[in-house]
Amino acid sequence: MDRLAMTRSKAALWGAITATIAAVALWAALRGMEWTSFRSQLRSLDWRWLALAVFFDIASYAAQGLRWRYLLNGARLWQTTRAIYAGLFCNEVVPLRPGEAVRAWLASRDLRVSILSIAPTILAERLMDGIWLAAALLAALAIAPLPAQLVHIVWIVAGTVVLLVAAALLIGRARLPALPQALRNSPALAISGCFLLTQGLAFWAVGRASHLSLNIAAAFVVMLVVRIGTMIPGAPANLGTHQFSTVLGLSLYGIPQAAAAAYALVVFVVLTVPLLAIGFFACMHAGLNWQSIRTLFGCIPPPRGCI
Repeated sequence: MDRLAMTRSKAALWGAITATIAAVALWAALRGMEWTSFRSQLRSLDWRWLALAVFFDIASYAAQGLRWRYLLNGARLWQTTRAIYAGLFCNEVVPLRPGEAVRAWLASRDLRVSILSIAPTILAERLMDGIWLAAALLAALAIAPLPAQLVHIVWIVAGTVVLLVAAALLIGRARLPALPQALRNSPALAISGCFLLTQGLAFWAVGRASHLSLNIAAAFVVMLVVRIGTMIPGAPANLGTHQFSTVLGLSLYGIPQAAAAAYALVVFVVLTVPLLAIGFFACMHAGLNWQSIRTLFGCIPPPRGCI
């Protein structure tokens, strides 16, 4: 079997595994769904709060674009934000989340620098996200009645982040000096917190639109549970794992299964559809098509109906 055939076989196997996980997770999340009442719930949604949720979601990715601009000296805000949305679009429609490589390639092309000089900034972003996520999770321990299993996960995430940051500072100082320098970028580190803040506000706004008794602190905890639940690469757009994690987070506050399932579907659509629309436009504006993606990652069959 040649290398291309092996690559296709591995991709097909991974696709089957992720599809199975997504299907099981989606079934577990929606098994208590009352579809008859769900239609009436949709009609009762407050669209003003949904519009605010979309605003917060877009603001979170704009904050990412601003952070990357600080890390990439000489880049423009529209370039970094466009690259981030293009990468997010690829993550939503292509398995294995190739979006980071896509946005690195776009930044390398736009700034006329090597991808190796872009990589430390992306790694620094992930570590910054980890720092804020760990801090938020530790804060959640004080305000939420988290199950013992979830408490263990919180401490594992926090410990892993500490080890990764320490390793990045020690190893990077000798082999990748650009990484410790990027981590010391105070404006970028501060802006990293804005992503979690605006994402949490988006979850809260969807709760208000759905007339769900979910205060702002609880909405942030649910968002954090979703962040943990969708860390491992899965089906495109985190289908299944996103809904399951949302329902799990809402169960911490005694939200009934049917109401939690309805909220999980609404928040998924509200956070995904604008991302796909803006991401598609970003890909078109950047001149990114499926031929260039296949050049980057090998033979990836384009989804039907996409660029």
